[in-house]
Amino acid sequence: MKKNIITSLILLLLLTACATKILPVRSHNVKIQENYAVITHKDYNIAIEPSSWNDPPSNLENYFMVFYVILRNKTNQKMHIDKDAFVMIDDKGEQYSIFGPQQIVQIMYGDNQYFDLNYFMNFDDEDHEDLKEEYQTRLDGIRNIMMKSFQFDPIRPQAQESGYLFFERLEFKKQALFKIYYNDDVMEFVITK
Repeated sequence: MKKNIITSLILLLLLTACATKILPVRSHNVKIQENYAVITHKDYNIAIEPSSWNDPPSNLENYFMVFYVILRNKTNQKMHIDKDAFVMIDDKGEQYSIFGPQQIVQIMYGDNQYFDLNYFMNFDDEDHEDLKEEYQTRLDGIRNIMMKSFQFDPIRPQAQESGYLFFERLEFKKQALFKIYYNDDVMEFVITK
């Protein structure tokens, strides 16, 4: 029994040691705090963390790279945020725009995002339990994407906005560098294996 536990722990360590990670890179204007790349300006602070998506839809990271962003307005005026202000550029110079929550929902669920649960409620047999579960999982996924995504609403004075950004998934190559821009600010990240 003890031998099986030790073998399982060693196997788990080997698997996690081989996992791909994305790490922020320190530069002259980028500090690293915890796992965030942080830029401090007179008017705002921005922090971006490579993140995992741990909610439905569970296969989202098969298609997208997920980052958590915190943007703080340090001024006494509303700060307007443009979706096009965020761009990712890979090691070959290819540019990737972010996907908004509506686009993510469309890609993940297609045109049949919603279907009528009332139809399934009229049946008592267990065959429709799977459909009810699928419907609930789908609703949870859509809700998570819509509510947890970064919202591009103006940020009020002295307030902050936070949420997830979604970029097209890059090919994960060991030690590949890529950059995320917020307007003219640039943060570098490295892919490790």
